[in-house]
Amino acid sequence: MATDGKTMAQKAQNIAERITDMNMQDMSDRVSDIGERIQSGLDQANRKMKSGIKDLDLNESTVPDAFRKMPKFISPKIHAWLDAATTAYFVVLGFWLAGRRKKGAATAAFVNAGMVAGVSMLTDYEGTGKKPISFKMHGTLDAVQATTAALAPILHGFEGKPEAKFFYGQAANEATVIAGTDWDAGMPNARRRRKAA
Repeated sequence: MATDGKTMAQKAQNIAERITDMNMQDMSDRVSDIGERIQSGLDQANRKMKSGIKDLDLNESTVPDAFRKMPKFISPKIHAWLDAATTAYFVVLGFWLAGRRKKGAATAAFVNAGMVAGVSMLTDYEGTGKKPISFKMHGTLDAVQATTAALAPILHGFEGKPEAKFFYGQAANEATVIAGTDWDAGMPNARRRRKAA
């Protein structure tokens, strides 16, 4: 009788193991299937997005050329000085905010300082071709930086607080600088035309 009990217990255990194995395999198959469908959907969305971006005809001069009918009162040389001033503004603002224990705002200020400084160091303000970022591309990247400054209060959790005004103000200022800069003056063809004249 004890043998029958052991045999019965062994059979029950074997059945339980097979059911567990089947369920695990089934679950594994389902997870793999779901993963493949997600990957397929992401690949399709990526293809559509790339196609949509190509249709937009975006390039380095898209943002600067959007303001081509505005009066141009900022030369490439003045723009370079304004970039240095903007970098200094954000560095000082970052330290001031950090001293007041405003971590999110201080981080946002240092991120913006780094963006402006980094792009400025790599910008070919004079159109010589000696640096990798053309002056017009710099204008497009200025728009990215202005957007980063405007979104900083939301992204870094200080929206509605007094320190947000520093970022909104700089973003508005940056838009004015983008609109008032003569982006063509810093491009290689413009430099050649000036020398020929």
